[in-house]
Amino acid sequence: MPFKLSDQHLAAVNRRRRVVVNRDAIHGDPTFTDPDIRDLVDYKFDFIDHFPTHIDSLWWNWGEGHQAPYPSKILPHYAETYDHPGYQRWLDEGIDPVRIFLEETRKRRLEAFFAYRINGGDNDLHLLPTRQISLKESHPDWLIHLPWRDSGMWNFAVQGVRDYKLSILREVAENYDFDGIDIDFARAPPVLPPGRQWQLRHHLTEFMRELRSMLLEFERKRNRPFLLSARVPESVEGAHFDGLDVETWAREQIVDLFALGVRSFEVNIQGYRSFTRHRNIKLYPSLDDWHSSDGYQWPPIEVFRGIFANWWRQGADGIHTFNFSYGRPEPAARIGVPFPDPVVHVWRSAQWSGTPVWETHLQAYREMGMPAALKDRDKTFVIQRRGGGGHPSLEPESWHTPRYFYANSNMLAQLPAGLANDGKADTLLRLEVADELGWRPGRIKDLSLRILLSDPAAQSLPDTQRLERTFVKRFMQARIRARKAQPPDSYYNLPPQKGIEREIEVRLNGALLAQPVIDEGWLTFRPRGTQLVAGTNLLGIRRTRPVADTQPRMKVEKVELTVRYR
Repeated sequence: MPFKLSDQHLAAVNRRRRVVVNRDAIHGDPTFTDPDIRDLVDYKFDFIDHFPTHIDSLWWNWGEGHQAPYPSKILPHYAETYDHPGYQRWLDEGIDPVRIFLEETRKRRLEAFFAYRINGGDNDLHLLPTRQISLKESHPDWLIHLPWRDSGMWNFAVQGVRDYKLSILREVAENYDFDGIDIDFARAPPVLPPGRQWQLRHHLTEFMRELRSMLLEFERKRNRPFLLSARVPESVEGAHFDGLDVETWAREQIVDLFALGVRSFEVNIQGYRSFTRHRNIKLYPSLDDWHSSDGYQWPPIEVFRGIFANWWRQGADGIHTFNFSYGRPEPAARIGVPFPDPVVHVWRSAQWSGTPVWETHLQAYREMGMPAALKDRDKTFVIQRRGGGGHPSLEPESWHTPRYFYANSNMLAQLPAGLANDGKADTLLRLEVADELGWRPGRIKDLSLRILLSDPAAQSLPDTQRLERTFVKRFMQARIRARKAQPPDSYYNLPPQKGIEREIEVRLNGALLAQPVIDEGWLTFRPRGTQLVAGTNLLGIRRTRPVADTQPRMKVEKVELTVRYR
């Protein structure tokens, strides 16, 4: 039976959330020195306090869920697991940062959620100086053991794990007056034994039922709504892969909000809408700009506009961001965070517009929350690449199908895509374009379709016979070196032979485009606005000159449609 929700609860579900910001409140970064709590607050609220933005809701993360920076009878304190002077001083002085951040959010009349990473992530053992997690050591049978993780992951098919996690969340609900709790299933999968996630889905559903029942109990006691959100994969198929029975969660009104995806540009909003419609469940597609979509970390504002405009057109209720900048360099410096990050600054200046990342994020916060704010602004619409975020097994150039989990993988993305050697079949791609480009030709200053190719067969040719080598992406491994100010590794295409523009045929919604020109290694076409639709456009790419079947296939690395307005 569905949970019965009060009118007051439903009103809270339906409150305005143009932009939901999911933020790390504090972390174990060794550069984070010994800050005053007020300086930390100033930094985390800098954009909100000093600029008009569309931010309506703040979801605060407090680590990986294995330690507590707040007084807890269940979890060890941060100072016990991270040898960190700032956290130890706060503990000694009785400072509770969770309570302070909740109060500061309330002062600004913003919604406040406690965001909980249900299975921990990259900060619990191996990236930062920590001690072992005692419960994992005493209960190895509660864990999923994976080749790349010494610590193991919590197995939610085990009753003890579910009870333990519920006790953590009950303590939070008892001690803090948050508007809601978000359960982040993206950080980190798997949460059920790989290969059996869907068969064991009932364990997660029961966990979510118990959590919902518990929060509604607190709701009745405090006479104020207590909402429940879940961060899930960007596609329904992906949720099933990871053992998340999102249809049942919706049918039983277990959750109020879904945050969809992590670093995916292409989010199946309509797939989720098919079973959440008329159920007072809100959908917030999510974008992480650190563990980013492959090839587009810290992109220019035009790329963000294209992503968000597409999401609004597809029926999003708002936008969810993660790992966007908090504020300007000055408040960052006061808490010991090097800003701008030297690697980010060097790489961004070399590869994009040279605009500092924080300025781009601030501009995005001033535009992303309203479709009207994006109208007639320059945009770039791109096709998603597989992988991203720096996990070696998810890099397109060394891709193999993820079999342990779906979340974060962009497994269903279309690029890179090979071109047939026989010259017969088109490689068919879908390009989402939010803007009505055919109806307002007088407003369009420039319209270009760019395609970046790699050709392994041309590697042996001298550089003088090939197109210019072109940047595709940076590697996330640079995160480890970021504090040393070393330039990050970058990945470039394998340039095709000069003259390839005469051998590549492109059709846009069936219309054959004129031969492209070469611009900085890209094949650049000039479609007309009337050849595009607002929505899904079908792109066909064909290599017209047949080559031997034994020759490595040329592949499409990137596709971008850029529109510039007058």
